[in-house]
Amino acid sequence: MNDYNGILDNDILIKSLKTAVRHDRLSHAYIFDGERGMGKTMAAKAFAKTLNCERGGETACGECLSCRSFDGNNNPDIFYIAPEKGVIKVDVIRDSINPQVLTRPYSYKYKIFIISQAEKMNIAAQNAFLKTLEEPPGYVIFMLLTQNFNALLPTILSRCVMFKMHPVPQGQIKSLLIDRGCTEGEADMFSHYACGAVGRALELISSEKFAEITAFAFDVCLNIKNWDVVELYRRTSELKDKKEDVPAVLRVLGYIFRDALIYKLTGSERYLIHSYRLSDMQSICEKFTARQLMRSCDAVEHASERLAAKMDMQYTAEQLYYTIKER
Repeated sequence: MNDYNGILDNDILIKSLKTAVRHDRLSHAYIFDGERGMGKTMAAKAFAKTLNCERGGETACGECLSCRSFDGNNNPDIFYIAPEKGVIKVDVIRDSINPQVLTRPYSYKYKIFIISQAEKMNIAAQNAFLKTLEEPPGYVIFMLLTQNFNALLPTILSRCVMFKMHPVPQGQIKSLLIDRGCTEGEADMFSHYACGAVGRALELISSEKFAEITAFAFDVCLNIKNWDVVELYRRTSELKDKKEDVPAVLRVLGYIFRDALIYKLTGSERYLIHSYRLSDMQSICEKFTARQLMRSCDAVEHASERLAAKMDMQYTAEQLYYTIKER
């Protein structure tokens, strides 16, 4: 059921949407901006469902025909637009939006267009969309979901009401994950990696890929001191083969070495991200001095910078592993 209850720590945004409905002061276009997983889609869907609810309240009733068809993804007056191969082209605007704008809603009060990753519209698409946005019929409402609203033309931004989704505090995400069945240690880790995005946290708890990346990173930290030159080269090739996952691998490596350094210096697990793997953290601390752990943290950060600059993957992996292994 799409409602506002699952949107954490964005009370001002929800209050604004409810107030707009209560006083019938609706804009023809809204932007929901924020990182992936922060609740943009949930907010837009809850708002769209409310606008076409037959009971006309501040929130959707969830029982009328409009709400039920919305929940079943077959509401005839709600349209979803998303990038194809990383871009929204002008043909999508001309074929999927413009013709629909010219006809009145099929069954309910508004025709609502929810555009995911709206910043992926190319310039031609944005210009075509702008023409529609300048004088839309009163029954049309656009909801643009963005991770970088600055990629949109200023003329589009000036015609939209902007809502920024705020990161949710780690403690709230942790509590949610514990309610979902995570142990306290697991909830600590997942809530930290979520970086304020509830959706990302919920993805991580069931992600086989994240579990694989975490296992790979711990294997490196626990065993790299024992690798000979042949094994080191084999492992750098293995990392290179994980090209799409390397940024995530580096992030986990950085957090593991950060945890190990804190534990090495304090002996306390209070501030550890991976407290649920305390025995592994103790093993890593036995293999590394505090100075080596600090140097490893720097090496991971340097490798991330090199990758961001599109530098050679093989050389970057070799330098990273050599620096970590260095006694």
